[in-house]
Amino acid sequence: MKTLKNLTLLMIAVPAILVGGTALCAVEPPKESCSNIKWNPAFLKEYPKAPVTCREVTVKDGIKYAKFDGKVSKVDHQSVQVELSDVGNIPVSTIAFEVGVGGRITLGDKTEKVKDLRVGDQLTFWVREGEFGVSPTLVDKPMAIIKPDAMPAT
Repeated sequence: MKTLKNLTLLMIAVPAILVGGTALCAVEPPKESCSNIKWNPAFLKEYPKAPVTCREVTVKDGIKYAKFDGKVSKVDHQSVQVELSDVGNIPVSTIAFEVGVGGRITLGDKTEKVKDLRVGDQLTFWVREGEFGVSPTLVDKPMAIIKPDAMPAT
């Protein structure tokens, strides 16, 4: 009787171990996320809400970039100001950067000239891990971030 009981337990335990072991092998390593980016302290001082407005992390040539999406709120010949929203699409911050007349920006799926931007355009840009600069296309050198106008009170 004792042998039958042990055999029954073994028949239940072996499949459970095999299924559990298979599940462990199928687990993928965690993807890069905004929560594990090493932010530049000066960048965080100026833009403390950057972590909540970061959309995802892109790795290019072994370098992490925090991706941001925003809505253009102001454009002039030398700079662009972008309104950033949290994951609930509630505007929480603005960021502005110098681009110059010949600068290029990722707008939707296209790379556009800055001079063609209009207020309300949706804009994508990246901040390289540990740096205080904006990369509008992931290939250009980072552009200088400038102090934007204050976020309007709601």
